Amino acid sequence: MKTHPLYPLTFQPHYRDQIWGGNAIATRYNRANTPNPCAESWEVSGLPDNESIVTNGPFEGIGLGRLTQTFGRDLVGAKAPDPETFPLLVKVLDVHDRLSVQVHPDTDAARELGGAPKHEMWYVLDARPDASLWAGLRPGANLARLAECDLATYATAEGDVFDIRPGLVHAIGPGNLIYEVQQPSDTTLRVHDWGRSRPTQPEAARRAIHPTLAAERLPATPSKRDLCPRLVTPDFTFATLHLSRERTLHTTAQSFMILFCAAGKATLEHDGPHPLTLLPGDSVLIPPAQSVYLRPLAPARLLLTTL
Repeated sequence: MKTHPLYPLTFQPHYRDQIWGGNAIATRYNRANTPNPCAESWEVSGLPDNESIVTNGPFEGIGLGRLTQTFGRDLVGAKAPDPETFPLLVKVLDVHDRLSVQVHPDTDAARELGGAPKHEMWYVLDARPDASLWAGLRPGANLARLAECDLATYATAEGDVFDIRPGLVHAIGPGNLIYEVQQPSDTTLRVHDWGRSRPTQPEAARRAIHPTLAAERLPATPSKRDLCPRLVTPDFTFATLHLSRERTLHTTAQSFMILFCAAGKATLEHDGPHPLTLLPGDSVLIPPAQSVYLRPLAPARLLLTTL
């Protein structure tokens, strides 16, 4: 495979049909092959058995996990913790019913309880007027028997960003469409599931919870800058780009960049022969040390993620 250089990659999403999902991913992004309900669209994933498959160019049909093992730091960059493991998992979540009250372990808890650590962030793509989520505990919360009244509640609106660190108990309420960036882990410990029949792990979850940890919420704010850094963490960096004019984006040797088109329409030109058209719901992985040229066909809002 190394006979051909890397280039901006597009993927076939991997869908999951959880009981809390709806049909917004299919209708909003004009996708015909989703299950019903469709709770999750894994946009960019290198996890075994759930890896994204390339849909463009010479690497069409090849999985992201295999590409990562072949190209190593030429694909993931110098900041990635492991050159043979793709370091992020990117999803879209359509929350039609409440998610379980849950927590993800940090490194120490994962070592003790099993699984892998999971730090994640949410960008609210859309929210009903009454939509909300829960993140963190209220003062005096009873860890032995957590209920809704023990959880800190946040109303949600389009453009909000939430930093959900490991150990932070959380749940998402109905009416939210969420863009999620996370470490490549599928480890979830459920405190409870609102009386539904799925298994829970309350004792393990309580051992993973950091009771004093609070959510970081960054409301959408108008900015005169096209490119707005929103969140910088040790595991990923997130920004929004309001594309109303032509511009060039550069990646460094430190990291790839994942672009997601949240709204509008644009073309992406690169060194390869085939430019890409970005429509709402499209994701592109730009390898390290590359430049791409963006031209809006309609004012576009792009989400940018790097390490």
